[in-house]
Amino acid sequence: MKGVFGGNFDPVHIGHLIVAIDAVRILGLEKVLFVPTWISPFKKDIKTTPFHHRFEMLCLATENNPFFEVLGIEGRRKGISYTYDTLKELKEKESELCLLIGEDQAEEFASWHRWNEIIEIAEVYVLRRSKSPKEYPPYLNPLQSKIIEISSTEIRNAISDKEPVDYYLPYRVFDYIKKHGLYKNSGLVDQLIG
Repeated sequence: MKGVFGGNFDPVHIGHLIVAIDAVRILGLEKVLFVPTWISPFKKDIKTTPFHHRFEMLCLATENNPFFEVLGIEGRRKGISYTYDTLKELKEKESELCLLIGEDQAEEFASWHRWNEIIEIAEVYVLRRSKSPKEYPPYLNPLQSKIIEISSTEIRNAISDKEPVDYYLPYRVFDYIKKHGLYKNSGLVDQLIG
């Protein structure tokens, strides 16, 4: 079975990677397929970093892990990234899939596009983000992954404010951010500690 882990990944950080490897370990997954969104249906009005940068950062973060693979499926399709469409396309090649989502996504899952058809295509597992156990409907399966309290928003803000982000990101991702001047409002990213 392969796990599908979608999101903006703006940027990908160690929290994403740790919960993904937890899913491999706990569920015995063959691979985790990271799928960056083109446009998230829940963040249509929020400016995100261009797809090619987010895709490349994911590739850099995962390239040495045989359990991880990055797919550009939503970048090829463009438009709003609906999980149902992605799973349906992947199901043509993969016999068994599960979907990995965060607690924040679980809270709004019943408002997702064709959510009731998503659960027919793939089992849905919720990755923990808090210590407090949460109750979910029976079609959402809680996964006892590590609790990593890091967010992409926090990292973007820290970089913009010229604060250190050491150990929050794989070094190759941070080097990419510096090289391309991502997430800065003013000043030089390379002045950051790291």
